[in-house]
Amino acid sequence: MNRRHAILGLAAAGAAVPLLRGTAIAQTAPLVTPGTVRTLSATEHTAMTLMNGTLAKQTSQLALERSENLKVKQFATFEIAEQTALAQVMTNTANPPPVPLDAEHQAVLTSLRSLSGPAFDRAYVQGQLLSHREALLVQQGYLDNTNRSTDGQHIAVLARMSIQQHITMLEELGMMLQRG
Repeated sequence: MNRRHAILGLAAAGAAVPLLRGTAIAQTAPLVTPGTVRTLSATEHTAMTLMNGTLAKQTSQLALERSENLKVKQFATFEIAEQTALAQVMTNTANPPPVPLDAEHQAVLTSLRSLSGPAFDRAYVQGQLLSHREALLVQQGYLDNTNRSTDGQHIAVLARMSIQQHITMLEELGMMLQRG
């Protein structure tokens, strides 16, 4: 797989997409607490990015099955494509397997599986928003590492840009869902 093409695909996927508060998922603590960015090694960056991506893909697949909201489904489709591309680039594998979820990530998925209808949509968007904020900290933690590879730096910079775009889109989607 050509890494440059995959990285460009990741950037394009992040630019393509169009949010929420107060759900059970919001009560699940993120693995990286906002405001506590710490420098991450390449191994930590890869592991945390891939786990976050696995959760994003699995919850987005659930959104495609359960949501009746076109905008939620649209975001889920973009998220699946983005996470697939990111995992391909980070593992240099055409079809990387999902990373097993730890207890915290599994709890988010389990909580989401128990919901349906508008409550599902709000929880999905809130969960994605929290996950994207966590992912942003992970990328910044790696970029703060002065002992990083050039490829890793490029991946983290592009991922950070895409994550920032998704946060904006999720905030807008959440506000739309709140209005009903």
